Amino acid sequence: MYLGIILHLLSKISFVIGSYAIHFFLGRYLPEAEYGIVGTILTIMNFEYIFFTDGVRQGMAKTISMERYEEKALIRTGLLFQTGIVLLFFGSTYLGAPVIAGMLGDAGLIPYIRNIAFLLPFTGLYSLMLGILNGHKAFKAEAGISIVYPVLKLSVIPAVMFLFSDAVFGTQMGFLFAAVTISLISVFGVWKLGPALHRSEERMSGMEYAKTAASYLLLFGASTFMMNLDTLVLKRVSGDNEIVGYYTGVANFAKIPYYLLTAFYTVVLPIITGHYMQGKINEAREKIADVLGLALGFILPIIVIVSAASGHILALFYKPSYRRGENALTLLVFAIAFLGMMLIFSMILSAADRKALIAVISVGMLLLQALLCVILTKQYSLTGTAAATLIATAVGMFISAAAVFRIFGMFWQKKHTLLFGINAAAYVVMLFAFRHAQIGNFFVLVILCGLCYVPLAAAGAGLSGIWKELPFIRKRR
Repeated sequence: MYLGIILHLLSKISFVIGSYAIHFFLGRYLPEAEYGIVGTILTIMNFEYIFFTDGVRQGMAKTISMERYEEKALIRTGLLFQTGIVLLFFGSTYLGAPVIAGMLGDAGLIPYIRNIAFLLPFTGLYSLMLGILNGHKAFKAEAGISIVYPVLKLSVIPAVMFLFSDAVFGTQMGFLFAAVTISLISVFGVWKLGPALHRSEERMSGMEYAKTAASYLLLFGASTFMMNLDTLVLKRVSGDNEIVGYYTGVANFAKIPYYLLTAFYTVVLPIITGHYMQGKINEAREKIADVLGLALGFILPIIVIVSAASGHILALFYKPSYRRGENALTLLVFAIAFLGMMLIFSMILSAADRKALIAVISVGMLLLQALLCVILTKQYSLTGTAAATLIATAVGMFISAAAVFRIFGMFWQKKHTLLFGINAAAYVVMLFAFRHAQIGNFFVLVILCGLCYVPLAAAGAGLSGIWKELPFIRKRR
């Protein structure tokens, strides 16, 4: 499990580096208002993507990891299901573009929204193929393909600079090139599985597959709503593209822990499912404790550092004017991390086949955020938007964690308390230091953040015992 998580963390790091290279270019190259338009379109794209990415991907991964059904028939069912979703969203996006633009109060968005529809088929195919690889625990191939995708998306930069005068259209064309290419690569990766496909007389019915996939679609759909609804509400309430531009910068950095945490639930689902199906509850509980230890040891320090250094990060990465979002980033990075942990707990609940409970938590959390977001955004602008998301995701995380505890037993251990305490103490010190420090260079800031991360990660490595579990370390012992 550790090796699988590390490989997926590398793929997420590649994703983060690629994404921030794009936003570093766009945020500096474009005026704040135009960057705000790009941010609005990317938000809509992210929302639609979720129905073709993690939801379907995890549904296919869980079904394959059960090793019960004829896999070729299962893949055909998955392709048919995915095609139906693509056609539904293609039509609603292309034909409903005027309605979506009207809801956001900007008719100029219509052609860009229609362009999103053409990205959906390739994104859907790519995600389904990754689900198949994940179900086979082919983590090396899955992570390798995931590392290539962010590199391909860097084509956005030359597209905007040299090929298209319209920055928003150029951004979309860069994404289209990446989606087409990676979908072909992922199909080849699944084709290479060949003889490894499971054979069985039992076939999964289309309705049963639809129910399994739908539960994940609801979970990840709600999660994506939460990560993007705040930007859309801010756009609607403020009507100011410049404000949205600032918040786009905030949201980009706040999502760092979420991207990294997805590496955990990608690996957790097939492993916990296998233990639960075999009645190995104690083994499953130990894996849950291990995952939590890794999250507290290696991801929490990143959250702490980004929150503490929020003002410097925004001002030096983008422009000094972006410091306006300092308090919003301080809160939102914790909010998105809570959302990521809620998804990990939900994947564990899914392994125990608690679909209805997951649906209730997801919908309830989304409704709470929507209500708070409208109220707090009107009163406190950027900071209020972030605070609304923080409250809603905290509620969702604690409820889902309590549900996991009821099924698998106490997974919180002494090492978790120590890791939490170390990071809490470090946060107080760093928040005070960064709020009073004067830093004028982004690369100096990166070095300082790295120096803060190293001792915290070292503590995480020591307390989690990760080095003892890696295969290349065991071989040397």
